[in-house]
Amino acid sequence: MEYVDATKLKPKQAKQLVMDLQKRIYSLENCLDDLSRSVEIAQYSKQYHVTETFVRDAEHLLKDRLVLPEIEQADMKYTIIEGELSQETIEEIQKKHAKV
Repeated sequence: MEYVDATKLKPKQAKQLVMDLQKRIYSLENCLDDLSRSVEIAQYSKQYHVTETFVRDAEHLLKDRLVLPEIEQADMKYTIIEGELSQETIEEIQKKHAKV
């Protein structure tokens, strides 16, 4: 599943995306619930083979993972701050980052 920038969607596309995502969340929740119950049963009964089918179902659902776009780290700037900060220093940092 490809990442979609929601700010660039038209209303009809946004509604469809919401519906698709709700269906996907529902499927994932059901699968997770089944997997959780099977693990619970396996723990009590010491029959771990009961989880095999649910694990396969989970793996099948996870084949269509959400793929996020890569972040260009060359453009990233980091500020490392050690020790305690005075309110004056905090305000300086906020002013500096507000300009960027």
